[in-house]
Amino acid sequence: MELHWFLPLSPDVSHVGTWPEEGPEPSLDHLTAIVEAAAEAGCRCLLVPASYVTWLETFTAAAAVLGRTSHVQLMLAVRPNQFHPAQAAKMVASLQLLFPGRVRLNVTTGGWDEDRWIGSYDNRGQRYRRLHEWLEIVHGIWYGDHPFDFDGEIYRLDGARLVRRPEGHVPIAMSGSSPEAREALIRFGDSYLLFAAPPAQVADEIGVLRGTAGCHEGISVGLRSHIIVRETESAAWEAAEEVISRVDPRVREVVAAQQMAGPSQRAAQQRLSTAEDLVVSPNLWAGIGTGRFGVATAIVGDPQQVADRLMEYAKLGVDFFILSGYPKLAEARRFGQLVTPVLRERGVIGGQRTGSPNVVSPRENH
Repeated sequence: MELHWFLPLSPDVSHVGTWPEEGPEPSLDHLTAIVEAAAEAGCRCLLVPASYVTWLETFTAAAAVLGRTSHVQLMLAVRPNQFHPAQAAKMVASLQLLFPGRVRLNVTTGGWDEDRWIGSYDNRGQRYRRLHEWLEIVHGIWYGDHPFDFDGEIYRLDGARLVRRPEGHVPIAMSGSSPEAREALIRFGDSYLLFAAPPAQVADEIGVLRGTAGCHEGISVGLRSHIIVRETESAAWEAAEEVISRVDPRVREVVAAQQMAGPSQRAAQQRLSTAEDLVVSPNLWAGIGTGRFGVATAIVGDPQQVADRLMEYAKLGVDFFILSGYPKLAEARRFGQLVTPVLRERGVIGGQRTGSPNVVSPRENH
C-alpha cells in the first residue's frame, strides 16, 4: 500500500465552508512542515492542486517546496487549458531536471466554472480534443523524435524540441469516467484516480477500467479520501461534525445548488453528499461535501477502523491513497501517530519512513 497526502495552496483550514477561509496561510514554512509531517506518516508523495482560486499557483509553489525538501515527490495537478503543451512540457522537464524523480503530473479532464477566468470556453467535445492533443504533444516532446511536429485541430507545432529532456519517466495520473478520458489514460497515463465511494461503487469503476480495451496491468489505481481519525470511534464522529459546524450559509447554498448529472465522478460525489443519510457505507461519511466542492467523502473512525477501510479498498484493486484531513498539518501528524503504526503492524506499508524529507534552510538552498 502506498500513501500520499495533500498540499493546500490556500489557508490550512480546520473547518470546511467558512468564508473567508480561516487558517494558517500557505507560507513556505507551513507547506514544508506539511511535507515533513506527511513523510513522517509514511507518505511518499503529496498532491498539489490546480485552481485559479487558490492563493498560490501550482508550479510556483511546488518549485519552492521541492527546493526546501528532499526525497518526497509532488504530484502537480494541471488542466490542459492552463498552459500551451509545449510550454508545459518544458516546465515539467525543468522541475524533473532540478529535482530528479520527484515530479509527477495529475492531468485533469473535467471542466470548471473558473475556466472562463483564463479565457477558456471549450465545450465538452473541444475539451476532450484539447486533452488528447495536449497529452500527445507533451509526450512527443518528452519522448518522441526531435524536432517534433504536430498538426491538430487545436494545436500546431513546427520543430519543437527541448535541449534537455526529462531524466527518466514522468508519471501521469488522470481521472474521469468518460470513454474519452479512459482512452487518454490508456494511451498516455500511468495511474487512474478515483474519489472514495462505497466499496461496491469503487469496485465497479475499477472493473470498467480493467475491462476497457487496451488497459494494461501497468496502470495503477489511486483513491482520494479525507481521513478523520481519533482514538475512539465516538470521538472521530464528534470531530467529523465539528469540521462542518461552521459552514457559511452562502457556501452551503452554492454547494447545494450544484446541478450535476451523468456518470462523472464529481456528479457521483454530489449525489453522495446530498443523500438523506450521509453515512454512505461503514465508516464512510459524505458530510464534507456539504461545505465544499470536489471530494465529498471521509473515512471516519478509530485507528483500527480506518486501517480496515483502507485495506478493504486495497483488496478491491486500489494501489495508493491520496489522503488529507482538516487541517492538513495537524491531521497528517495525527494520522502518523494513530494509523501508520497499525498499517505497519499489519505489514501493508514499510517499517521505515517513506521518502523522509531533509528540510533545507533558505541559506543552504542558495
